Amino acid sequence: MTLQHGLQQHTVLRTQQHGPQQQSQHGSQQQQSQQGSQQEQQQGSQHELQHDLQHEPQPQPQPHPQPQPQPQPQPQPQPGILIHARQMFPHLTNPANWVKMNLECLANEIFLDLFEYFKIEDLFHTFYNVNYRFNILLLKYFHSYHLDFQSISKSNSHVTCTKYLPLIRNQIISLRFSDDDNTPVQSKYIPIYFPSFLQLSHLRALSFYCINSSNLMERLIIEWHQLPYLTNLSIINCNFTTKIDFHTVINSIWSLNHLVYCYLNGIYGTWTNFIAPDVTSVSMQYLLFESGCMDWNVLPKLLKNTPYLRSLNTDIIDYSEPGKELSVNTTFTLTRLNVYMRVTTSTLFFWKYLPNLSHLTVHMERFYLDGKQWEYIIRTYLPKLKIFRLYMDLAADDCNQIEEYVDRLLNSFRSSFWLEEHQWYVRSHWEKMPESKGWPGIVLTTLPSRINRSGILSSSCYRSTCPDDNVYNSYDHVEHLDLKDPANDELWSHVFNLQKLRILTFYADKQYDHPENELQLLLDRMPNLHTLELCLDENENEYKPFFNLKHNSIRCLDFAHYTFNREECEILIHSQLGQKCEVLMLSIKHLDDILQLINQLRNLRSLKIRLLQNEDSLLTSSENELNEWLTLHLPSICDFRIHNGIMNFSYTFYVWIR
Repeated sequence: MTLQHGLQQHTVLRTQQHGPQQQSQHGSQQQQSQQGSQQEQQQGSQHELQHDLQHEPQPQPQPHPQPQPQPQPQPQPQPGILIHARQMFPHLTNPANWVKMNLECLANEIFLDLFEYFKIEDLFHTFYNVNYRFNILLLKYFHSYHLDFQSISKSNSHVTCTKYLPLIRNQIISLRFSDDDNTPVQSKYIPIYFPSFLQLSHLRALSFYCINSSNLMERLIIEWHQLPYLTNLSIINCNFTTKIDFHTVINSIWSLNHLVYCYLNGIYGTWTNFIAPDVTSVSMQYLLFESGCMDWNVLPKLLKNTPYLRSLNTDIIDYSEPGKELSVNTTFTLTRLNVYMRVTTSTLFFWKYLPNLSHLTVHMERFYLDGKQWEYIIRTYLPKLKIFRLYMDLAADDCNQIEEYVDRLLNSFRSSFWLEEHQWYVRSHWEKMPESKGWPGIVLTTLPSRINRSGILSSSCYRSTCPDDNVYNSYDHVEHLDLKDPANDELWSHVFNLQKLRILTFYADKQYDHPENELQLLLDRMPNLHTLELCLDENENEYKPFFNLKHNSIRCLDFAHYTFNREECEILIHSQLGQKCEVLMLSIKHLDDILQLINQLRNLRSLKIRLLQNEDSLLTSSENELNEWLTLHLPSICDFRIHNGIMNFSYTFYVWIR
């Protein structure tokens, strides 16, 4: 991999992780002037850097005599630098070449680009205080620090916030907090380490994930207006207990003058219907609204008050009277739409107001449009459409005629419009099941499928409009797989690779004598798997055979569907999966087992435990007494919080360990 290719890959990665950070459209003249200004700033920074390095502070002369000169060894790079550089640039770090080349011979510009690849804790651990040059680069000339606390250990989080944060406040451009299973209790430290976000004067991207806070929204709604560079805002699966109503929050967000990208997916922890803003955004181009829905009647007002909006991702539901057309007197500039629809007749009316769409992704259930209807909509209203992705979930009226039903549906997608003009192919798959089990579900998708989560059953049937269906019968893009039949040879013969798979949910079927053997064969084909979730029937299966599984990259284990006894906890601790585990979720019978897991799983940094009320006598006590027990017995390095289950039948403990 060349350095240029590596930097190109990094640019794409940054775009995916932090969302588009494009400036609003204010005219080509302003963009040209900004580019010229940036070039002048870069040239000035380069001259200033050379000046700083030429004037490196020199050590004071020592009064004692100088020792006799000794033969100097060949210069060697710092071990930490060498380790990271080998991973990033193998062609530069061949050990055979290190006698001839020292890493410090690289240009400053290369180092500033190289720093982008490091997590902040690794970056400072590797380069800080190695020499004066690296300190100058880190503290004065590197202006792209991304602080991501979503999957960080507690110790690294503490070091970053206490030791490094004061040095680089004005150089941080993105900040992400998370209180999920990987980093529970993190929200406790937000007001401690970040009493005000105004100290981050150059912050561009701000993200909150699974944060539960009673006053954070009050802070945000005041402070984010004073962050002049804020372009990206993400609030995902949060529960902000606040007196501020949702409409006020929306108006405040739309008042941010430079915000380009907005992702809202749960602010109050419940399903929330979108409320159109009363103010006009002068900059927003990308909007994702999930964990809630948007009425068709609200959409026109949203688009009117967001005139620069280019991309919209949301759920739309129809509350209007049947057959009533929307009252819209203009067309909109929207070019990308990703929509989950539960609508009826309004669907046919609204497309004519979106003539500029170039990318359309539609998810539909219960109500669907066949190929002829979609062809009419696209030909009549969407002349600029280039990319069309469709996912429809429906049910056949008669289980005995399901294949005829599928054939009629597929035939509507076999016109020259689909097969010749656009070469848009669709596939339908359904499950074979007896009539006693109800109506079989039918799924129709365009090819290639871009769904990042998939379920596989041995009873699945497939049929498509593609001339060679094997071309698309691959799961190369799946990141989360739900698997119920590991021994389906016919299925796996068509699967090319599972290189991108990150999460596997495995349902063990009692028809197999040794499902763990089948699972091991599959794990060997998933080199980048990070999370393994096992779902076993507690009355039919045991987890013990699965403890012999081996995999080098699995770091998260979800065994919460099965209640572990003390012996099984001991076996898990001594297994390869257990020793490598960093995040563990399971149910236990005895509270003392928590201490055993924390003390003996050396890599464990986060623990989620479910404890049934009838399994441990301690749960007959109040939550306050339980809190006192955990405070007394857990190691002092641990932080925890308790969630009381429905009707007090269980408790769930979240422990952030190290």
